[in-house]
Amino acid sequence: MGVPSVSVIVPAHNAEATLGDCLQALKGMTVEPAEVLVYIDGATDGTEQIARDAGVTILKNNGSPKGPALARNAAAAAATSELLWFVDADVVVAPDCLRRLIEDMQANGAVGAFGSYDDTPRSLRATSLYANLRHHFIHQRGNRDATTFWSGIGLMRRDVFLQFGGYDAERFRYPSVEDVELGMRVIAGGNRIRLVPAALGKHCKDWSLWRVWHTDVMRRARPWTVMLNERPEAGRDLNLTRAEQVKAMLALITPVLLFAGLFKPVIALLGLATGLAYLFANREFFSFLFRRLSFGQFAVAVLMHWCYHCYSPLTYVFTMAELRLARLARGLGSSVGASSPSGTSASKL
Repeated sequence: MGVPSVSVIVPAHNAEATLGDCLQALKGMTVEPAEVLVYIDGATDGTEQIARDAGVTILKNNGSPKGPALARNAAAAAATSELLWFVDADVVVAPDCLRRLIEDMQANGAVGAFGSYDDTPRSLRATSLYANLRHHFIHQRGNRDATTFWSGIGLMRRDVFLQFGGYDAERFRYPSVEDVELGMRVIAGGNRIRLVPAALGKHCKDWSLWRVWHTDVMRRARPWTVMLNERPEAGRDLNLTRAEQVKAMLALITPVLLFAGLFKPVIALLGLATGLAYLFANREFFSFLFRRLSFGQFAVAVLMHWCYHCYSPLTYVFTMAELRLARLARGLGSSVGASSPSGTSASKL
């Protein structure tokens, strides 16, 4: 089977700190892409000049940023290859990354494939190390037959991408889970997407604590919950497995029991037991972190992971409650409207 042509698509907004390295890595691939398209999305720094110096094809939006979903769609419409390879501007792919994605797709009859961050992120800030290594760990152990898609290092047949309308740029105007939503639609249509852990890229993003928490809650957990409400059976691999749900339960119960133990010591022992159970349940991940981080970085990472297992399920519960209350309110509104004289809504009487 021959090697299909590939168009690389890189959305970039104020990416001068990382875009140069991202584009340089694309020149050293063992499978050479047919073209590289960089969509400059309302950049106000040196992003465009870096892209020009690299000699890539440039598309751009000169106004306010419209988001990576729109950027990728616009570049996909202009692409000329059989395959679209989406690479984020803060990712430096390994030389064999594209080859591994193509080979896995062809061997398994898939229409798409995505890779993983490596375990040596550029930023050495403790919060960045945690965020990037968590992503790496999850993708390294995910189901090879994925139920989602990831556009950080994601390959998809162009005809399939266009058939399903690409990313939902209206719904996702900011970086979020637009790739997950696309993957759900593509797989629901009877197609196959593969996770290829060996297709690696180095993540160069520097995560502050606030950025990690805001992204996890507002850009991931909340919109993902909305999508799961719409498609209950979709996207339940990676960090939505039963094991992850158990870890979240232990994380939430432990502080409650420890607080109650201030008034009744025997309950504190139970809290200690659940805390130890939480550590045991996460032993693989924590062992992975321990081997790569200093003691201080490791302590920060463990605490952040406990927070992650607390705010993620709480976001799910609150978002589901909000959705159901909204549905109930709409139902009550419809009932009131239907019972009004001549079918006129009460608000118009």
